[in-house]
Amino acid sequence: MQAPLVRLIAGFVIWSIGFVVLYAAQALGCAYGWGDWHRPVLIGLYLLALLPLAWLAMPARAGAEEGPLHFAALWANRAALLAAVLIFMPVTFASLCV
Repeated sequence: MQAPLVRLIAGFVIWSIGFVVLYAAQALGCAYGWGDWHRPVLIGLYLLALLPLAWLAMPARAGAEEGPLHFAALWANRAALLAAVLIFMPVTFASLCV
């Protein structure tokens, strides 16, 4: 059982880590010329960042505690998932290097 305050901030902490890793990989791929591997690596990291966010955004299991803090944590994690989908998606189609 996770503390509700930890669940409340977990989504956006994972989102921020995913943001840094994804865009660092984008910069490194351009700097070191990863070529044909660049976009697949970025798409893989994008999907990898979405997995824990999707897990956090699912409703609590049967028998889990309920209350306003758990409800707020659920919706904060859903907001983090939506933010990740919208902010990280350009790596799947945008021009990578200038």
